[in-house]
Amino acid sequence: MEKKRLLLACVVLSLLMSFTPAHAQSGGITLKLKNAPLSTVMDSIQQQSAWRFSYDLALTPLLKQTTISVNVTNEPVEKVVPLLFEKTGINYRITDNTILLSKNNPPKQDVTDQPVLFQTIKGKVVDKESQAPLPNASITVLNQPEVRGAITDNNGRFSLKVPVGRQVLQCSFLGYQKYTTADVLVISGKETFLTIELQEAAENMQTVTIHANEGAPRALNSMATVSTHTLSAEDAARFAGGYNDPARMVTAFAGVTSGGSGRNNMIVRGNSPKGILWKLEGIEIPSPNHFSQGQGDGGGIFSIIEADALSNFDFFTSAFPAEYGNALSGILDLNLRKGNTDKMEYGLQLGMIGTQASIEGPLSKHKKSSFLFNYRYGNLQFLDKLNLVSLGENSKPPVFQDFNLHVHLPTQKAGDLSVFAIGGISKTGRSPGRNTSGGSMGIGNESNDETENHQMGVVGIKHMQTFANKKTYLRSVVSASWLSDRYENTVLEQDNQHILTDSSRFSYPTVRFSTMLNHKFSAGSVIRAGVNYNHFFYSIYGKRNNRNTGPDIYADQSGNTSSAEGFLQWKYRLAKNLEINTGLHATLFFLNNSNAIEPRFGAKWRTGRNAAISYGFGMHSRIEPISLYLYKMTGADGSITQPNLDLGLTKAVHHVLGYEWAPAKNLRFKLEAYYQYLYDVPVKDDSTSTFSILNTMRGIADSAYANKGKGYNKGIELTMDRSFSDNYYLIFSGTVFDSKYVPGNGKKYNTYFNTGWQVNGLAGKDFKVGRSKQNLLSLNAKAVVHGGFRYSQAQMATNSSGMPYLYYLPEDTYAGQTDKFMQLDAGIKFRKNNRHYSWILSLDVQNLTNRENVLQRDFYIVNGGAMRAEDETDLGIIPILNLKVEF
Repeated sequence: MEKKRLLLACVVLSLLMSFTPAHAQSGGITLKLKNAPLSTVMDSIQQQSAWRFSYDLALTPLLKQTTISVNVTNEPVEKVVPLLFEKTGINYRITDNTILLSKNNPPKQDVTDQPVLFQTIKGKVVDKESQAPLPNASITVLNQPEVRGAITDNNGRFSLKVPVGRQVLQCSFLGYQKYTTADVLVISGKETFLTIELQEAAENMQTVTIHANEGAPRALNSMATVSTHTLSAEDAARFAGGYNDPARMVTAFAGVTSGGSGRNNMIVRGNSPKGILWKLEGIEIPSPNHFSQGQGDGGGIFSIIEADALSNFDFFTSAFPAEYGNALSGILDLNLRKGNTDKMEYGLQLGMIGTQASIEGPLSKHKKSSFLFNYRYGNLQFLDKLNLVSLGENSKPPVFQDFNLHVHLPTQKAGDLSVFAIGGISKTGRSPGRNTSGGSMGIGNESNDETENHQMGVVGIKHMQTFANKKTYLRSVVSASWLSDRYENTVLEQDNQHILTDSSRFSYPTVRFSTMLNHKFSAGSVIRAGVNYNHFFYSIYGKRNNRNTGPDIYADQSGNTSSAEGFLQWKYRLAKNLEINTGLHATLFFLNNSNAIEPRFGAKWRTGRNAAISYGFGMHSRIEPISLYLYKMTGADGSITQPNLDLGLTKAVHHVLGYEWAPAKNLRFKLEAYYQYLYDVPVKDDSTSTFSILNTMRGIADSAYANKGKGYNKGIELTMDRSFSDNYYLIFSGTVFDSKYVPGNGKKYNTYFNTGWQVNGLAGKDFKVGRSKQNLLSLNAKAVVHGGFRYSQAQMATNSSGMPYLYYLPEDTYAGQTDKFMQLDAGIKFRKNNRHYSWILSLDVQNLTNRENVLQRDFYIVNGGAMRAEDETDLGIIPILNLKVEF
């Protein structure tokens, strides 16, 4: 009974304190204490004012042992604090309404006297649902022999010194699930910043300790139920073959195929990479990749967004939460990390494909504002000179540049403001040789002059406002983006004259606005609603020259159109072990007023402390590239029509059933079965055609389509994830799936992406080296094996003139399959931590065995009238050596 009364008193006191005005800190306090422990005096000050104390847990014994006498009446806290800590060996610093305490540092010793290096871990602890800061949360370092920890201040911030190396932190707060981080890498060259989100317990449990499942990384999006992976920037640096590219990272997971090491495409559960949605800071962005190959391409060679500039992010592969629209196969929801708020930090990297420089630091230490800027320049010609990549004798060196920028401007009352920007340019092509044959050299040989230029950029402003009730926040983002691509191909004719054979270009300046309101009714009930508006400007041109029929301009249009989305979703815990996520998403495409109403549902039932069953359902849709809708067709009489202008959205229904089991700490098994039904798919409106947009990855449309196609993807995935701890990690996954489509002729065929099965394996081990065991030698490996890609077998015949030609039987559509794809990647990295800086030497080797995997098989007629199969193979062995310095 006494405990209940005490708890009730604490709750009432907390409510009274939560309504204390922000300016209460300027009022006076009264203390009449004699020989009282410092901890008791501090408690009394916190009870009488809005002031809070923040300190390392190692100070707790000293605060309890040190006694003082104080007698003040209605005095400002600012005048009382100096009296408390005089001659106590404790330093204090006042920041806003928080008093930061630390122990007096001993005199500095020479480096040789103290070989152990220390660095600062800083961070913020917030409520996962409301994003409100949690003051007085406890942070404890678990893997250190001495007590190390901190208490968060009134803004939820904490800071503590720890030895350089990997550290395990546990965060706890009354009424919330305890959360233990994975091994956090602390280096000497840069401070470490963590954002820890705690989940409130569904019911008030006074004496029971509540733990989050340490074996399962939690999705950042609290509405996610199934098919979600959460990754960090360290994962990008750790995974072999990742190249610090977020898109390449996710190909390590079950159900995701890259389509070859030369590209960072994401083929998710048998779907084309075109179905991927990219988001940055809560708003949709164009595909941020270098060397994209035309309109709609969901990949490239490298991502424009460097992993070092990212904080943790979510990757979804099916049945997405209701806030996500315009996606069919997968979603990358990226966030840029914030710069250091207390000191300047720098990074320089020199590697075989280019150089990189980064700078970050405070704009105002008092206001905790910061900036982060990253720039990169690359040229693949160096790899070509070393015969590691074959660019061709007349190739123009592929060159790229990009930058990432994030400025964070928090305020006291007006919320947090962020300015973010990314941008990249890339260009390549082929220079012509000299025609000495006296005729046309034809497409595909060294006398072609090809030029490809790709540009992409985004600039945006994000505002985050947490309301005074600490249960509601409003997130609003406005952005402007630019996406353009230009391709030209000329062929050398007689007298060395260049004849244009193919020319296409497009540009899409886009303005977007997104706003979302999130309200937490209770620990078990959260609602979220928002709207998105996109205004597209477009300029599209496509032309090709046919030797027999002359020029054909199949796209030539500019203008603007728009789309709008709205969503409402609700998460509710029916019981402490059963959670429901339900919602509705709506999309309207103003070009032709096509629309979609999409219900979403997710449920997770925890059958025990370490096991859960989940189910997800969702209807989804996607707007195809605008050029598809604007295709112009010229009739026999010269009339021009736009047959695709009324095409509707491509749609899909997703079902996912999953089971998770965590038999031990940091070990998790996950089984998921999925079924996807795609409908209203654009196909050629021809009863004999086998074409479907589901098999394409890029390009400006040059045909008339109808929403008559269908698609079917089904499969089972099993993953064993032993997350990083004790200096090693293991991830193994296996997938068996089937991917089919129905084109205009009404028959069912394999899709190009139906490889049938896939097995992935990742492993890594860190070795502590050096006199103080604070340097790291890391070994990592990644193995991928899956069925071969599909192709259609050609047939050869001769016409009435005796000329050979190729044709394809409908029953042979994607019936053929190349040999299985096998690739082994490996990486080795050495990190040397010094007193004020660290350097990293890394070697990442892709396709270690130099296997020539076949990506595509085409057929040609060669001289003599014979048919020949020609295989497009993946890149061979590619070693990338980098040296990086952080200080």
